[in-house]
Amino acid sequence: MRFTFIIKQTFINLWTARLPVLIAIFTIGISLSIVIGMGLLSYKAFTSFDMFQDKFEIEVFLHPNLTQEEIHRLQNELSDIHQIKMINFISKDEAARIFKEEFGEDIYEILDENPLPPSYHIKLYRQMTHPDIVDNVVKRISELQGVEDVKYHKEILILMEKYSRLIILVGTGIILALIIAMNVLIKNTIKLSVYARRKQIAILQQLGAGGFFIRLPYIFEGMIEGALGGAFAGFLLNLFFQLINLSVQYIFDISLVFSSSIWTVAIVAGAIIGIFSSSRAAKSFMYLFAKEDY
Repeated sequence: MRFTFIIKQTFINLWTARLPVLIAIFTIGISLSIVIGMGLLSYKAFTSFDMFQDKFEIEVFLHPNLTQEEIHRLQNELSDIHQIKMINFISKDEAARIFKEEFGEDIYEILDENPLPPSYHIKLYRQMTHPDIVDNVVKRISELQGVEDVKYHKEILILMEKYSRLIILVGTGIILALIIAMNVLIKNTIKLSVYARRKQIAILQQLGAGGFFIRLPYIFEGMIEGALGGAFAGFLLNLFFQLINLSVQYIFDISLVFSSSIWTVAIVAGAIIGIFSSSRAAKSFMYLFAKEDY
């Protein structure tokens, strides 16, 4: 009987405040879709940055007339730089082979000789790929005897470092603002429900009903609002993925996969936010309105 009463009371509350409830579900859906979208964007950005860090290389071009002893000495000097994780030597013949693989042309057929210098491809430890650290390493390498030139993708490194921080700051700000907005909306709908049934709450209190028992319908109400908002967020994200796929497939001939787990994440996240917000709201307003009116 208690369970039946709680479920019945939950749906009565939802129907009584149906317009605020619909507004809350709609807003929660939009907010959650943006929050999850920002989360996916941040994850993709950091994954891309990690991949770039793993593949990041410094190319060290050597003077073409270095002897084997000088090359060996230079490699030992490079090994003494503690930021360096891996050193890969590319000979002139190896450079010619790589040129042919990448461009489909034999360098000897084009120029009758191999002007490509020997080089080192150097990888740093991931935590050492900050632009300032890389600049310092490049400066030290450039000063070594036998080094002709040092190349690396400095602009890309700086941009990725800059925008990864921007994504963190902007994303965190947007997510916090939207979570606060969802919390306020759910609290307002619970407030209306509690106010509409304030006399009944006072009577239940007089009959000895516990506070948690009285609050349960409102907690369930918030959970349902949040879960429905989460389902709406999943629908919006799915629609967004489909629209993006239409554009991306047409331009780049690739497709983005919408994971069904996003639905689960959205619904569960919405339900948790709804439970948390409604629980606090019901506890705050229940006794206030009941005492004022009874």
